[in-house]
Amino acid sequence: MTDPIETIRRLLAERVPADRPAFVGVDGLSCAGKTTFADRLARELDGDVVHGDDMSRPGRPLWEHERFVDQVYGPVRADGMATYRRWHWTSQEPGEQLTVTRAPVIVEGIHVTDAAVEVPWDVRVWVSVDEDVRIERAQEREGGARWECWSTNWMPQEAAYVAAQHPETRADVLVNGAS
Repeated sequence: MTDPIETIRRLLAERVPADRPAFVGVDGLSCAGKTTFADRLARELDGDVVHGDDMSRPGRPLWEHERFVDQVYGPVRADGMATYRRWHWTSQEPGEQLTVTRAPVIVEGIHVTDAAVEVPWDVRVWVSVDEDVRIERAQEREGGARWECWSTNWMPQEAAYVAAQHPETRADVLVNGAS
């Protein structure tokens, strides 16, 4: 089996001119292993990770891809760096300021490669894991009241996204999130 990181490295070398920063979208359902894979990819390729969850304000059902385009994608393309404020979906105020200075910029989160996201990804990745493993991870991570929200709100929204758009079919690279 081909190492997905080496495949991404090769695709970036083939697709991205040397004078332009690269962008990798890492999509997949909750608890599939997106963050773990994105962090590993960033270490291997000396890039920065932007978490879709850091762009999720209360009252917004999905990550704020428009804010990502304005505050990260556009500035990195123009100047090679960007600064943005982290938000959490439970917070009423922005969190700490984060800076993106290294490319490739690896953006991870459910919906990051959604057709509505106006980013011409250089490489799209879909991370998946067996559903039983995903549910077990979610119950461990979310627990209690958050599990109720996750299982009754997020799971159906994610299932609708996959059914409507089949993002795994747009992916250049498929990753097994169990490894």
